[in-house]
Amino acid sequence: MTDSPPEPSHPSTTLKLAVRKGGFTLRAKGLPDAWAQDAYYRLMQMPWPALLGLFAGVFLTFNLLFAALYRLDPQGLVATQDMAHISLFWQDFFFSVHTVATIGYGNVYPASAYANIMVVVEITCGILYFALVTGIAFARFSRPTARILFSQVAVVHRADGVPVLMLRAANQRHNMLYAAQAQLAVLMDGEVGGIPLRRFVDLPLVRASNPVFPMTWLIMHRIDADSPLAAWLENGAPDPRSELVILVSGTDEVSGQVVHGRWAYNAQDIHWDARFADIVGLDPDGARTLDYTRFHQVEPCNLDKAETRPAD
Repeated sequence: MTDSPPEPSHPSTTLKLAVRKGGFTLRAKGLPDAWAQDAYYRLMQMPWPALLGLFAGVFLTFNLLFAALYRLDPQGLVATQDMAHISLFWQDFFFSVHTVATIGYGNVYPASAYANIMVVVEITCGILYFALVTGIAFARFSRPTARILFSQVAVVHRADGVPVLMLRAANQRHNMLYAAQAQLAVLMDGEVGGIPLRRFVDLPLVRASNPVFPMTWLIMHRIDADSPLAAWLENGAPDPRSELVILVSGTDEVSGQVVHGRWAYNAQDIHWDARFADIVGLDPDGARTLDYTRFHQVEPCNLDKAETRPAD
């Protein structure tokens, strides 16, 4: 008798949320801390408010540090008369800001060899820092991204006499994504050589590619006898331990680069005996419309009643 498949060590929502954000939740053991080696990756992944706060905090700390270094030589900096009402430390701080920003008002200037050496060191470090900030900001602004919206739920209902798993995607920019590709996989328990494993299994799609993707895409998988999801039909519901992961990619017409969108669904996100609400319409002037207020809505239907397959 073989062992039953192991229960996942984390709730299914752990993977779902991690995939939606772009990475798995994983605790690595036995590896040295490589934060410095991954600094660029971490800065590129950091939210904008946190990144701007980090840059501002480093800039402030940088100038406070050099203000303290200038204070080590009390006679190193000379201030004009109009700066006399400001304390010596803050004179040094403002001089540090003026120096690293290459402003140079002239109301404070270095007078000793030590202070001039500190100016050289500060300018050198400041140039490197601003180059890093500019490079990170440009890389983040210039990185192409996709605004692909996925339905928050997936549905299963019969089309052309076969139960079909369906989920919906839309290009929210409504620009041209050329050579769009879709890949759907299920994370499920299984066995290989009698060893229980939890692995991804690809799900063949009715249409896995589109020449252009400017509007919506109904992504479908037929649950027939050869489908990895055939056991769902016997149970009349999805396996509660399974998760679906969808990836859509295409070449953006503006940047000429490949962009990606991804989403994930657990068993609670899959509606059985349901279909998506219609969202495509026509205005009186003949313009085609998409009603995004109904994008995630589903309607009940009878799985045992044959229906015509919806257009994708």
